[in-house]
Amino acid sequence: MDASVFSDRVEIDVRKGTCKVKGAEYPSVGFGTYRLTGEICTRAVIQAATVGYRIIDTATYYKNFDGIAEAMKSLNRSDFYIISKVWHDSHSKKDLRRDLEQTLNALQTGYLDAYLLHWPNSKIPIEETLNTMTEFVKDKKIRHIGMSNVSVNHLIRALEVGVPITWVQVEMHPFFYDKKLLDFCKKHSIATQAWRPLDLGRTTEDQILREMGVKYKKTACQIALRWIIQHGCIPLPGSKTTTHIQENFDVMNFTLSEQEMQSLNQRALTGARFRLDEERAIGFLDEFDFSYEECWPKG
Repeated sequence: MDASVFSDRVEIDVRKGTCKVKGAEYPSVGFGTYRLTGEICTRAVIQAATVGYRIIDTATYYKNFDGIAEAMKSLNRSDFYIISKVWHDSHSKKDLRRDLEQTLNALQTGYLDAYLLHWPNSKIPIEETLNTMTEFVKDKKIRHIGMSNVSVNHLIRALEVGVPITWVQVEMHPFFYDKKLLDFCKKHSIATQAWRPLDLGRTTEDQILREMGVKYKKTACQIALRWIIQHGCIPLPGSKTTTHIQENFDVMNFTLSEQEMQSLNQRALTGARFRLDEERAIGFLDEFDFSYEECWPKG
């Protein structure tokens, strides 16, 4: 691959509905693969590619690399922007190398377009983590570095390392969004992706979204996705249903008014984010409440 495409710059054009990375342009709706595994995942990714999706999001935690790899056998790898995320317990230099190699082998690809920290881990120095990821960029095993489920405090601390952060993946839907984080990312030219953009189907029956949908002849889910796009953020909806895969992609031919955007913004600002607590038994808690000093303490 031409070394020039290994760049940290991403430009999102809300009007055109595109995500432009040096050397390539992709539609600004990505395909999320959480909870899709095996043959179901393979069929869904192939269907998404047929519809026009070009950004594919996965993670070690999803356990679906094999399904995606099988789908990619019938597709042109260079046409797609593949994102993966490394789990919370694998941020040391040794564990990062192991995770990345296993990811590349399982996906049957020579590189990832983006490699993100799935959740921050304050117990492992961020300098070690980001400098190791920089080595991956130099070795052309990844193109872009990113983070997920972080706060502004995390980003302030991470940027001090001097390693370009290209992506931040955040929870965002019409029932919750972190305006402070999005504003910070825009200020520092960090592109954003939205996980859980339809809030696990909650948007489907929302009366406000449905009423807006009548005006534009769109579904409530399409209104939700368009709201995210107009914030300059790339939503990552996922589905195993052909109709929904197509529907989620068909959101570029209308524009919400400023008043409608503000109305949805106000409600989302008062919403509650997803939290990792002890009852989920994942083995760690989220760090959204951490102060700057608590985010990756300095030695």
